Amino acid sequence: MQNRNILWFTLGTLILLGAQWFVTSRYAPVTEPVSNSAPVESPATTSRPTPMPVASEPVAKSTRLASPGSTITVNMQDNIQDIEVTFRKDTGALIQVKWLRDGTLFFPQQTTLGTGNFIGLGEFSKPFSDLRRETTPTGITLDFFNNEGDHLIWTVPYKGYILEAQATSPTPQTLTLIPLPETMGPVTNLGRVFSLDVNQVNETLWSDILTDPFFSFLGDEREVLPVATERVGLDAGVEEGAAFQPMSHYFAAIWKSTTTPVSVSTLGYTVPVSSTPTRLQLYTGPKELNTLAQFDPLSSQAVSFGFFGTIAKWMFYILKAIHTYVGNWGWSIVVFTVILRGLLWWPNTKQTISMLRMKDFEPHQKAIQAKYEKYGNDMSKKAEMQRELMDLYKKNNHSPFGGCLPMLLQMPVLFSLWSMLQAVFELRNAPFIGWIQNLSGKDPYYVLPILMGLGMIAQTAMTPVMGDPQQRKIMMFMMPAMMVFIFAQSPAGLCLYYTVFTLIGLGQTWWVKRGYVSQPIKV
Repeated sequence: MQNRNILWFTLGTLILLGAQWFVTSRYAPVTEPVSNSAPVESPATTSRPTPMPVASEPVAKSTRLASPGSTITVNMQDNIQDIEVTFRKDTGALIQVKWLRDGTLFFPQQTTLGTGNFIGLGEFSKPFSDLRRETTPTGITLDFFNNEGDHLIWTVPYKGYILEAQATSPTPQTLTLIPLPETMGPVTNLGRVFSLDVNQVNETLWSDILTDPFFSFLGDEREVLPVATERVGLDAGVEEGAAFQPMSHYFAAIWKSTTTPVSVSTLGYTVPVSSTPTRLQLYTGPKELNTLAQFDPLSSQAVSFGFFGTIAKWMFYILKAIHTYVGNWGWSIVVFTVILRGLLWWPNTKQTISMLRMKDFEPHQKAIQAKYEKYGNDMSKKAEMQRELMDLYKKNNHSPFGGCLPMLLQMPVLFSLWSMLQAVFELRNAPFIGWIQNLSGKDPYYVLPILMGLGMIAQTAMTPVMGDPQQRKIMMFMMPAMMVFIFAQSPAGLCLYYTVFTLIGLGQTWWVKRGYVSQPIKV
């Protein structure tokens, strides 16, 4: 049975390895040169002064249309504390957001600003020729307008991530909240575009919309934008130096429109603009559950916890409660692992005893197998042999499947923690000790993966395994080597969890084996 467990675990590992390769190849970061034709105002200082109202400073009017490459940036020089926002002058579209805490960009740097070749949130359907900039007690206001009476007014707050947008026009116009690009360039490394409903998240990968599916020759078609709701958004955050972009990003841009209906068109997500003001809010910040909930309760659904979402979410709540007392996310993971291992102590003990007991059965099992060797591949005789083996186990009140349950219980926990560490903003750049300064990134010196692999080898060596000794030696080193390879590129927090879990398991195996006494087999 142990050999079968190893085969199943090997298969699961191969699936994980294939998924790792698939995500790496599909979401490999693409470095694009920054355009010299679109200069962005950069902050002159890294300090964050307290916002102070100053006199209104309207921008001089221009009699000609603004250059397509012309931008305006609101940043720390304007007393903005959390985000730097860049707009395109001729359409009023928001084209870049920078997280001022560490300089993370929300969207890929664009090489051109031609139509259809950039992501611009809140793009007006008619061009603007003038811009008025004002300082208010709450933030910086940019009023894009033209001689026809069209207006698009953005308000960037001094503190926080919620931008206000208001559009008016004497004639019917369109405001594109999230455009549908012509190519993958503008959304490279951005995972999902989604709409939030009361009961669910409607989501689609940008790559599924903008690239032909693998089985297109069999008739598979591209995906379309998810159904429009009052809240639409997209994943954001382009991590520099990452081995690959995760499916779950740490930032998001989410529109909220409760007064004007959102529609899906060939342009993307749009809202109509008329003489009655169209008012919207745009969240451009981290996927932090509390912060998202303050913006809108449904927006917290933008944090994707993966297939085992419910388990992962509850695990995060427990981890967060532990962090309240411990104060370090790394040590919180260690405490969480100890608690989890304690809850699984009894089934893991039963698993170890089951394997030790199976070793006692080995001589009798071999004798039964030798009895039926002369029948070769006769399926009826093989079935008869299996019945005889099961009768032997039943007579001794032993289940050969007793060692499977703990393994099955551990897999959802492992996958849930995997997805949680790549989804929860609180763990982003969280330090642990010494060389590990980012629990959401990989261990830079591979200490934890190697330690985990050595622990797995030691635990396998201590565990009695039936079957071919040569096969056991191969599996003893092959499985840990594969796990080390996978975890070497995984978040350090996940590796920390599995390393501690393995080392505690090693100690538990030694303890159980030390006190185990073989029992006679009834034949």
